[in-house]
Amino acid sequence: MAASLDPHRYLESIIARDFHPASRQRGTGSPEPTPLVITISRDYGAGGGEIARRLSDCLGIPVHDQAILERVAMQAKIAACHFKPHDENVAAGVSSFVYSLLTGTGGHLESYRHYLYAVILDLARQDCILMGRGAHLILKNHRCFRLRTVGSRESCARRIALRFDIPSGEAERRVMEINDKRHKSILKLFGDDLSHASLNHAANFDLIFNTDHLSTEDWLPVILLALQQAGFNLNRNGTLP
Repeated sequence: MAASLDPHRYLESIIARDFHPASRQRGTGSPEPTPLVITISRDYGAGGGEIARRLSDCLGIPVHDQAILERVAMQAKIAACHFKPHDENVAAGVSSFVYSLLTGTGGHLESYRHYLYAVILDLARQDCILMGRGAHLILKNHRCFRLRTVGSRESCARRIALRFDIPSGEAERRVMEINDKRHKSILKLFGDDLSHASLNHAANFDLIFNTDHLSTEDWLPVILLALQQAGFNLNRNGTLP
């Protein structure tokens, strides 16, 4: 009777095989590789930040999160305080300025969108991981890998309750509120240009993973394999074995 297959080891063996030094050598006249750009959209409490850190450590590429808003602020010459999270509800990546877009004027919206596009496109010229801010939509016609991490309201609330040591009811309220504002922000920013800008539109992503039953650690080899199968060179700076 055949021995059972360990899926985790199987994925690791495929990744190790494809990253063997002999398979990574390039000729002296080879063109520069395409930047490895990963966008991560995430439900609040679903582990998107953790998977970004794991991918960054594994691939040796930077994560841009709050720095995106800081760059927009610099280009727009707006006081940085408008872009700093004002409490834990927005610490996961929704700025107070984006909140204001929900009721702001069209001029403010167009200005913010202009600078946001410029910042995302500039960052995407180099290897990087871009967190939220509709980067998956801004780069829809560029070569990148678009991830989305999701989880049930209950599972996400449990993580938030543990992280901030708050009651489960308060954690669930935060999850619902922040996810709702993220969805509205994306629709406000991109809904007039794209008929399917919603974060619930699966076709906008290359891989959607649910962290209810599999941890970010469990998902990491799957994501690496998907990146490799999509044709990205993952041996950035010689960081992989």
